[in-house]
Amino acid sequence: MEAVEADVSRLLMEIRVASGAERQELTQRLNGHLEALGTGTGSREKADVLLRLLESGRLEGLGGPPGHTCRAVAVESLTRMGYPYALEVRPEDLAYLRDQTVSKRDGGSLARGGAAGVLVLGLVLQWSVVPRFVSHSFDAGIDSMLALAMGLTTLSLLAGLLAPQRSLTQRVGLGLLLALSLLQLWMGSRSGYHGQLSGAAGVLAWLLLMLPRR
Repeated sequence: MEAVEADVSRLLMEIRVASGAERQELTQRLNGHLEALGTGTGSREKADVLLRLLESGRLEGLGGPPGHTCRAVAVESLTRMGYPYALEVRPEDLAYLRDQTVSKRDGGSLARGGAAGVLVLGLVLQWSVVPRFVSHSFDAGIDSMLALAMGLTTLSLLAGLLAPQRSLTQRVGLGLLLALSLLQLWMGSRSGYHGQLSGAAGVLAWLLLMLPRR
């Protein structure tokens, strides 16, 4: 446990003097250490490491979006240890975690709603509007391959929206959403296929869903 605490202290010193991408990478590594302390069986040694970090104020101002700041991760790890260690969390740290969780939930809800709206709009426009301006597609309707890709994209979005956060199902769904959207953009560049709108909408939906995860 002393080695873990030494690694955390070293990362904190490096973060203070780093900037840009390097600082972000170091912060993610620090969060990884803090999350690891909250996994498995709780112990006095793990709890003391987290409590010392919180009480010292060294985690203030470090981290990313709401719910992923270093202080929030440390408090969450301490609460996951359960009795009696969770009872030692200071009221101000609990209040901070609650505020971060609410902000994270609100931001995630907006992102999910925006992603769904963007994709639906893109699919509707792709299906109903584009063929009217492309004569050879107006008579034949939407190409079967494009229709299949659009349907699979919708299913991928549903997996990304409904699956538990950071679960394998969600990761696979988001990965397929991006891959299928890029496929539609590529299909849109070929003669006889028209997937620019649905593909661009899928990429934008993927970005909206990924931003709260950073």
